[in-house]
Amino acid sequence: MKQRKRTLYISDLDGTLLNNESRITSSTAQSLNHLIDEGMLFSIATARTPATVVELMSDVKLRLPVVLMTGALIYDIASNSYLSVSSFPHEISSKLLEATSDNELSPMVYYIDNSLLHVAYRHTTDKHQQTFMECRMGTPYKKYIEVEEKLTAHPNTVLIFFMGAYNKMQSLYNRIATIEGHRSYLYSDSLQPELGYLEIYPAGTSKASAIKQLAEHVGANEIVAFGDNVNDLPMFDIAHRSYATANALDEVKAHATQIIASNNDEGVAEFLKQDFRG
Repeated sequence: MKQRKRTLYISDLDGTLLNNESRITSSTAQSLNHLIDEGMLFSIATARTPATVVELMSDVKLRLPVVLMTGALIYDIASNSYLSVSSFPHEISSKLLEATSDNELSPMVYYIDNSLLHVAYRHTTDKHQQTFMECRMGTPYKKYIEVEEKLTAHPNTVLIFFMGAYNKMQSLYNRIATIEGHRSYLYSDSLQPELGYLEIYPAGTSKASAIKQLAEHVGANEIVAFGDNVNDLPMFDIAHRSYATANALDEVKAHATQIIASNNDEGVAEFLKQDFRG
């Protein structure tokens, strides 16, 4: 007998589900809630942490755990608990920090301590990094720790994160290329292409591996993914169908099953209404 299709729909946030103001529109939230009430299995996979995701998704009645920090964490919003954490061996995170220690831009070191996400950082004059942190402080889901001395690796480190001029991020990316035990993502900001991000995760960390865990957890036998940037490509590779928004990078569009409307035109929500209801 033919197996009944049970589809997990999984969407990136920035540049995909969120509009250019980094918000979910009321109509998108309403559409998602109706579909979830009808039985749609829906979740998100993002580079963001609980500190911003909980607020951003507050109007959506998510019933499934979410994939955060590019797959380093699987987090259950309802119970405020981590179902899965991918962390560095101490030797590897120490080596990565040492290799980047003479860089003028200071990293942010993310680690789990007593079930709470912490971010260690040194004072910075970079305006982008200052704005980034100011927008994320004061939340119960993340604790920022300013250190005066050299940044060191912590137990349960899940991410070493740099942001700044894209060409400087490219130089850092090349510098750590020969160090084993990590998986790094270099990409530019979708709205400010001159701004770059370098995310350094433990080897094996990806949206793809976490989504496969989530799909098994909910008993899904089909994965449908939505994205716009290069860190979405691993989940495109394991998805049965993948959809790039019209604003996506050309490289991402080339890997997609199909191109849908842009993030500003509510492409994901409009597609889901057609696809889920058949």
